[in-house]
Amino acid sequence: MRTVFFRFIQLFCIWILTVFASSNDPLALTATQAFAQNSQGPRQADTQETRAPATLPPEPLNKKEVVFSRHDGVIPSVAFSPDGKRLASAGNNWVKITDLETGKELLKLKNSRGMSYFSVAFSPDGRTLAGAQSMLKERTRQRKGDLTITTLIYFGEVLVWDAQTGAVQIRLNDEDGPAWALAFSPDGKWLAVATGPTPEEKNCKGVCPAFGEITLWETGSWKLTRRLRGSSAPIRALAFSPDGQLIAGGAGLMDGGRGPSVEEEFKFEVFLWDVATGELKQKFPGHTNSITSLAFSPDSHLLASAGHDRTLKIWDCRSYELKKMASDQMLSLEEMQTIADSTNAKSGKNAMPPVSWLNSIIFSRDGKHVIGGSGDSIIRFYERESVKIVGVLKPPGWPILRSYALAYDPNIYSSSGQPTIDRQGPIFTRLPGGRGLPVGMMRGRWPFHAGLLNSFALSPDGRTLAIGNSDGKIRLVTLK
Repeated sequence: MRTVFFRFIQLFCIWILTVFASSNDPLALTATQAFAQNSQGPRQADTQETRAPATLPPEPLNKKEVVFSRHDGVIPSVAFSPDGKRLASAGNNWVKITDLETGKELLKLKNSRGMSYFSVAFSPDGRTLAGAQSMLKERTRQRKGDLTITTLIYFGEVLVWDAQTGAVQIRLNDEDGPAWALAFSPDGKWLAVATGPTPEEKNCKGVCPAFGEITLWETGSWKLTRRLRGSSAPIRALAFSPDGQLIAGGAGLMDGGRGPSVEEEFKFEVFLWDVATGELKQKFPGHTNSITSLAFSPDSHLLASAGHDRTLKIWDCRSYELKKMASDQMLSLEEMQTIADSTNAKSGKNAMPPVSWLNSIIFSRDGKHVIGGSGDSIIRFYERESVKIVGVLKPPGWPILRSYALAYDPNIYSSSGQPTIDRQGPIFTRLPGGRGLPVGMMRGRWPFHAGLLNSFALSPDGRTLAIGNSDGKIRLVTLK
C-alpha cells in the first residue's frame, strides 16, 4: 500500500513539473523528461528515442583548471603539439616542453647569446620545434635642438630543435635581425619569422630608412627564400591562414609603450600577403597602437586583429572590408557595470582595468567565436558575426591588479605629450620638447610585457586553453 501511495505521489509530481515546464521554460522540459525517464526504471537500450537537450547560450564553463609552475617570469608564448599531448612554453631564457598527462617537464631548452624568447611553435607533424628570440643590443641618445633622438638596435635568432630530443637542428640568423614571432605553414613547408626593423641598406650609418618584414624559410633546406616587407614599424604578430594560401602580419613596437602621432597611424597596419607569390594583397589600416595578435577563421575567410589600442577588428579576406569592430574598451556594457560595482567606482577608484587590451586571440574550433585573452586576466568570447561578448572566464580572486603588471598604460599620455615615431633606422624616436618617458613607466625586466595574461593556445580538439601568465605559471582551462 505504501509503495502504491509513493508511486502516485511521484507520478503527480511529474505531471505538475511537465505542465509548468511546457508553459514556461524549454530547458525545464528537458530536465523533467530526464526525471520521468529515470523514475520509470532502467531504460531499454536502442528502443527509445532520446530528445537532444535544448541549446544553451555559448557561455564557456570553467570546469577544470590545472596549473604548472614552469618559468621565473613572463610567458610570452605557449603552443600545443599537434597531438595535444605536450605543451611548449617560452619564458625569458628557456623554452620548456611539458607532458600534459603527467605534468612532467620533458625538455628544457636554453637560449643563445643571452637573448629572450618571444615565440615558440611546433611543426604540423610535431617533429620540429622552433623558438624566436631577440635582445636589445644598443641604445643611444643624441640632442638635436629641443629634441632628443633615441636609437634602439636589436638583434635576434631562431633556434630549431628536434621536438623529441631537444637537439638543435639549425640556427636561423638573418644578419642578426630580431625575431619577434614565428609560425609554421599548415603544410609544414614554410617557417615564417616576424622581424624588423630591417635597414634598407646593409651598411647604413646614422638615421636610415628601415622596414618591418616577415621572412619565409623553406623547411626542407632551411634557406631564406622570400621577404615580405611591411611598413617602417617592426612586424610583431603573424598568422597563416588554415588553407595555407595567405599570411598576415601586424605592425608594432618593441616595448609596446610608444606609439605614433595621429597623422602616422598607418604604421600600425595589418598586412595580407599571398604565400605562393609573396604578393601583398591588402593593407588594413585603423589600429592606433601596436598590434598584439592575429588569427584567421577556420574557413580562412576572416582575419581578426587585436592591438594595444583596445580594439578587436574582423576583416574580410576576400572583399578586404572591415566587417565588425568590438568596443574600444573590449568590454560589454553589462561587464563594465559589473566592474564598476566590484571596484566601487563611487569611491573614486578607477573602474576600468588599465590593461584590458587583448594580448592573444584565436578563433574557436567551429569558427563561431573569437576567444581573446587580455592583460587583465579575463578571457572573453566574442560572437563572430556581431563581435559581442557572449561569455567570460575570470580567474579566482579577480580583479587582479599588480603594480608591475600596470607599468604601462597607453591611455595616460595626453595628445600633446605622446611620443611620436618618425623615420626608423633601425628605430628613430622623437619625444616632444626633449622629454623622456615618465619616471617609472618602464619598470621591470626587458622584454617588457604589460598585463597578467600574456599568451594562450587552443588545444587541437578545441576543448582546452593553455594560458601563459606573467607569474611564470601555465594554466590549463577546460572549456566544455
